[in-house]
Formats: sequence, structure tokens, C-alpha cells
Amino acid sequence: MCSKDKNKENFHAMEKAEKELGKENKNLEENLEEKENSSQSSQETVSSLEELKKKASEYDALWDKYLRVCADFENSRKRWEREKQEIIKFSNFKLIRDLIPIIDELEQAIKIAKKDTSLDKICEGIEITYKKLLGILGSYGVKPIKAEGEKFDPHLHEIVGQKVVEDTQEHTIVEEIQKGYFLEDKVLRTSKVIVGVKKKETSDKTKEDSGR
Repeated sequence: MCSKDKNKENFHAMEKAEKELGKENKNLEENLEEKENSSQSSQETVSSLEELKKKASEYDALWDKYLRVCADFENSRKRWEREKQEIIKFSNFKLIRDLIPIIDELEQAIKIAKKDTSLDKICEGIEITYKKLLGILGSYGVKPIKAEGEKFDPHLHEIVGQKVVEDTQEHTIVEEIQKGYFLEDKVLRTSKVIVGVKKKETSDKTKEDSGR
């Protein structure tokens, strides 16, 4: 009877031990599963961060491209605007240039009429027409080129004669033969001028040679 009780106790002890062992195995499996899930979560987080960095880099590249396109468009717009203004400004260039000789003729007529007092009324009428025409052309940006008393400028003046002057007046325009004009900042016609030149000096050696 004692032997049976002892065997029964041993059986219960073994059964209890098996249950505890099973419980420990279950806890161990759960811990391992948690660690695996944690590791997987960490990997997913790293992957997500890398994906975000990639997207951010792509966004920056697109933004830079957008800014360049905007800058190119703005530059093109400004260039088109300048070209449009140039076309508008100089669209009448040829017409106005063809009208300039009429101003020359009016100026010449005024000079002739002023020499004869009997033509005072005619001269007065010509002057009024002349001033009106200058006013109209001036409203389109036509203005005379300064000449007499100015230093000769090959971009603005055309030499048609020379005159001996003092040293200080060398290369200075001493007389304007025909007026030149600008259309805005563009030369419509150059001025025809006479320019001062220094008197040529004869050297002593030349004088001696001529004396012999």
C-alpha cells in the first residue's frame, strides 16, 4: 500500500514537471516569436526610411527642375518682351528715314526765304510746317545728333571736309553741313561735318633744303 502511494506521488510529480516544462517551452517560443517580429519590424522601419530618403531625393530633383524651367520661362518672356518693344520702336524706321530729306529741303527753303524780305510771309509758313513736322517726328523718338563743337565720332558723324584750326580744336567739328538724326538710341542718319585739323609744320631741315 505504501508502494502504491509512492508510485502515485511520483506519477503526479512527473505530470506536474511535464506541464511546467511545456509551459516553459511555450514561453520560450513566444519570446522567440516576439524577437522575430521585432527584428522584422526593425527591418521594415529601415526599409521605410530608405524609401522615404529616395522619395525625398526624387522630390528635390523635380523641384530643382521646376525652378530651372520657371527661370528659363521668365528669361524667355523678358526676351520676347524686349524684342516686341524693339519691333514696335523701329517699325517705322524706313518711313521716318525717308522723311528726313523733306526736313533738309524745308531748312534750305527757310534759309533762302530769309534772304528776301518780300518772302517773309512764305518763310513764316515754311517755318510753321517745319516745326510741326519736327514735333511729329520727335513724338516718335526722332532727335538731332549734336555736331558742331563736339569731338568727331565716326559712329555719329561723316567727314565731308577739313579746316585748319588751333591745336585745341583738332578733331573737333567746326561746321555742320547736314544734320544727322537718332531714332531713339539708333542712328537714323549720320551728320555730314567739317572737322578741324592741325596746321602742318615745316621742319628746319626742310627749310634749309629748300633754301639751297
